[in-house]
Amino acid sequence: MAVDRLIWKIIVDFVVLACVSFPLLALLLWAEPYHRGYFEDDLSLRLPFKQQSISEGLLAGVGFAFIIFTVLITEIVRDRQGKGIGGKFLSGSLIPGWLWETYSTVGIFTFGAACQQLTANLAKYVIGRLRPHFFDVCRPIPDAGSSQNALGYIQEYRCSGGDEALLKDMRLSFPSAHASFSMYCAIFFIFYIQVKGKWRGSKLLRHGVQYAVVIAAWYVGLSRVVEHMHHWSDVAAGFAIGATYAMLIFIFVLKPKKYGAPETWQQPVPRNTLPRPVLAR
Repeated sequence: MAVDRLIWKIIVDFVVLACVSFPLLALLLWAEPYHRGYFEDDLSLRLPFKQQSISEGLLAGVGFAFIIFTVLITEIVRDRQGKGIGGKFLSGSLIPGWLWETYSTVGIFTFGAACQQLTANLAKYVIGRLRPHFFDVCRPIPDAGSSQNALGYIQEYRCSGGDEALLKDMRLSFPSAHASFSMYCAIFFIFYIQVKGKWRGSKLLRHGVQYAVVIAAWYVGLSRVVEHMHHWSDVAAGFAIGATYAMLIFIFVLKPKKYGAPETWQQPVPRNTLPRPVLAR
């Protein structure tokens, strides 16, 4: 029965992950973002189009590889130090404790990554904020006969430039999914190393690595502004989404308290327990 429960746990984990991932995939493949209008004198939309230096695939690959490598090495080291969990039987085979912990941690990380990406992308499609390179890509031609354009806010227009993919992507500025995922990875890594990556050597080594990871996530967000892919507020919102999900997933789903019970205070036992009248004799 224990083996059956373990198999069912793995199956349920994949089903839950699929339930979160499918809406995200459907959103990216079939949804159409909200067609927002623009002001002709809006200078924030008149920046030139630039090719992005960090693609979604590159960011996702580096982020997942970094977390998987960190968790794998940490669990192996902890297992050799005698701090890991015991092995588990799966279909008659003994699964090492470090492998099971790696699976659990990476699975929870993946679930959180899917949740924060679904949150960020859903906001993109609902809000439909125009990217800073909107004019350069779209080259809009307002409908002169439309009454909806009479007050200076252009709602009826057609684009004379850009292919279909770019015209869809130019409406997906808020929030920044790059910033959200990069900060999610950074905060999750910081919490994980803080709880499980303990080393008695240099006092500042662990914190130095944590700081470097935050700077890397910070750079990803800044690059989105420099390359005219997002407004600064898009990046700020993305950072907030990623950091919030990382903290919630780590604290309430991964539950770091299971890695070791906190030390409890116990009243010290006095050395001499004889009654006071006896001591007086």
